[in-house]
Order: sequence, then C-alpha cells, then structure tokens
Amino acid sequence: MPHARRYFVTGTDTDVGKTRVTAGLALALVRAGAEPVIVKPIQTGALAGEEGDAERAGRLAGCAFHEYARFERPADPWAAAVAEDRPVQRVADIAARLAAEPGSIVVEGAGGIAVPLGPDETFADLAAATGLSTIVVVGLRLGCISHALLTVAYLRSRGVEPAGALLVARHAPVEPAYVADVRRALAGRVAIWGVVPYDEDEAASVEYVAALASKGAA
Repeated sequence: MPHARRYFVTGTDTDVGKTRVTAGLALALVRAGAEPVIVKPIQTGALAGEEGDAERAGRLAGCAFHEYARFERPADPWAAAVAEDRPVQRVADIAARLAAEPGSIVVEGAGGIAVPLGPDETFADLAAATGLSTIVVVGLRLGCISHALLTVAYLRSRGVEPAGALLVARHAPVEPAYVADVRRALAGRVAIWGVVPYDEDEAASVEYVAALASKGAA
C-alpha cells in the first residue's frame, strides 16, 4: 500500500490553475497505486447540479471526490453564506471532516489563502488546523511575484510552512524571461516544484502536473 499523501492546494488568486494542480496530484497518486479522494470543502459560484471543482478534478484524475458545502453566489465563503442566510463554515468543523478522510487526500481551497471563511478565519487557518502539505499555485501573470510572496508570508504568519510552489501558465503562453524573473524572485523563499506550461487542453495540463509529481517534485 503506497504511503498516504495529504495535500492542501491554495493559490495566489482565483482562476490560477488550482483545480488542474489538484487533479494532477491526485492522478499521480492513482498511478502510484493509491486511492485518493479530492475534497473541495467549500464550493462557491455554482448552481445545484452543476459540475463543481471537486467533481471536475475527480473526473480528470479518475478518483473519488467530496464537496462539503456549496453556495450559488460567486464570492468568498463568508459573503456567500451571508447572502444565502446560511451558517458560516467553521475551520474546526471542516478540519474534523478532513481528519476523518482516510488515506490520501487532495484538498482544494477557494481563491487565495487569505480568503475569509468567516469574520475571524481564513483558508490559512484551515491549512494550519489540518497540517496538510500546503502547495501554492502561482498563476503566471503580471503581478504574481507580489501575490506569491504575500501568500507565502501569510501562510508562515499562520504557522504554515509551504511545501512548495507550482508556477502555472493558466491563460496564455508566458515568455521564458518572465518565468525566469518569477523564479529569481521566489528563490530561497519557497521551493519551486516546476512550471506548468500553457495548454488549452485541461487534461494535458493535468497530465503534466502528474508527471512532475511522479518524478518526485511532490
């Protein structure tokens, strides 16, 4: 039985490639003989019956998935809960459910690491409470250096040491010179596991991440 791996995937912003990375990590685990579960603790911006991030990642990786809570409003979980007059999701409750998930899991956050779950909790608090191996997805676009450095600093302020970062060209090809700039700025601050090149084919990006993870990056 492969050693269980338990990941928390966060990002420098929304729509930077977290779902692709989540699916890729899970796919690598599947190919290593594990039976991982992908978990999206809070899905926002999705109607009932629509495919959410966890379902999409599970489909791409060929593994099971769980979604703990869903809100229709495309907003942070706190704002979404207020808009729908529903209880705020608490870190302690989510962490307890994640702790009960057996074996390997890949947990995908929502937006960036400082996105609020409620008036006094963020996704960084969830990462700290779970002790999962935290992966930072850096969306390769102008401004990402500052976003990445702030993300890493915020995680450490909450007692979370990032396990590594993946640089993802999510929306368009990125000039090698800019990738080099990002690498240089992050060197010594967080381990860079690799660069995921732009590809319109979501499945191809997932395969690329899985290959990186299988080679020992993760």
